[in-house]
Amino acid sequence: MPDFKILITGGLGYLGGRIADFLKRNHPQAIIILGTSRKIFKKPDWAKSFQIAQFNLLDAASIDKAITNDINAIIHLAALNEHDSYKDIKKAWETNTLGTQNLLSIANKKQVENFIYFSTVHVYGNCKGKITENSPTKPHHPYAATHRAAEDMVRFFQYYKSMNTLTFRLSNGYGYPMDLKVNRWTLVFNDLCQQAMTQGKMVIHSSGQQHRDFISLYDVAAAVDHFLYVIPDKWEDGLFNLGGEGSLSIEGLAKQISKVYKKKYGNAIAIEVLGGNNTKVYNSPVDFNIDKLKKTGFRLTGNMVKEIDKTLSLCEKFSA
Repeated sequence: MPDFKILITGGLGYLGGRIADFLKRNHPQAIIILGTSRKIFKKPDWAKSFQIAQFNLLDAASIDKAITNDINAIIHLAALNEHDSYKDIKKAWETNTLGTQNLLSIANKKQVENFIYFSTVHVYGNCKGKITENSPTKPHHPYAATHRAAEDMVRFFQYYKSMNTLTFRLSNGYGYPMDLKVNRWTLVFNDLCQQAMTQGKMVIHSSGQQHRDFISLYDVAAAVDHFLYVIPDKWEDGLFNLGGEGSLSIEGLAKQISKVYKKKYGNAIAIEVLGGNNTKVYNSPVDFNIDKLKKTGFRLTGNMVKEIDKTLSLCEKFSA
């Protein structure tokens, strides 16, 4: 597909940057457009070879201008994050759900062939035991609820408008961002790496025993590549869990970072757990099942050590 043209909403963000970089490295002939709602006065160095499209998910005219008739695929990542969704529920519904509906409507009008939507593991709520795509969804947070509603919009366009759609229910992505200005340093992986470099220690403000399923951003990007380029005509019902097939506690993650830090810089780093045993959810290992994804031929190949090493290197600039 030498002229494959892809629009990534949230393309300058945490996931978007890594996905764009991965696709461009593996398919240099592809035309990749980074969609953003922000005014960009200067492109980050890593994004200089990409086109930029500015639009607002709540402004149909701006979306219509950004989606040209020759776009083959849209990867939809733009959304209000969990913290902002909690603070402003109305804006969360407008952006995450109605914004997705606006994007789908115009993509369908412009006959975009493929639409990939990133949802979240949090749509399952406090689901216990093995979590498969058939597990009940019980979101209890605006971030999760708005993504779950957006999933229904994606499914509507799949069934009634014959769009080739794919929904990933993503667990906890981790790894280095493409640049320091990506505003996701509150994520636990990034926060711990930043603490290590700037404070010389890692402080966990919880019990540290809560478990999460972690997946490297390398594998997230590789999954997108797999569906777009390896199995473009085999998306089945279009719903897949996307996780790392392993559960790790927050304290366990800190210990992994500590090991890499010691090997990289030659000295040990302290881990302080200050929250006590007050965490009520996810204290037991998370069984986030990706068997359905693996049946498509996809395999996890990401490396936590490499992601930690590169994130620490990036964080050196914070302490410079």
